[in-house]
Amino acid sequence: MFIIEETKLEQAIARAKKLHPKVRMIRFGEYIVTGSKAGIEYTVKCFRAAGQKVVHCSCKTKDGIACKHGVAAIPLHSFYAAQRAH
Repeated sequence: MFIIEETKLEQAIARAKKLHPKVRMIRFGEYIVTGSKAGIEYTVKCFRAAGQKVVHCSCKTKDGIACKHGVAAIPLHSFYAAQRAH
């Protein structure tokens, strides 16, 4: 789990751009991300807690460190969040 802070996302964004993981929505706030290893899927949840934007991924990345799977899900989540706001 990590809190979305732009300064801490740079490495994960770079890794995600190289691998182009596939993201699909299960429901608003919950996504399946296909990782770099063929066929391996991770569940990513995006939500707010205590006024902060939080991303939780089922991968083994340590808490507090942004993973490429979570970062890959953020744009899709942001798109749907903007659609819901209108």
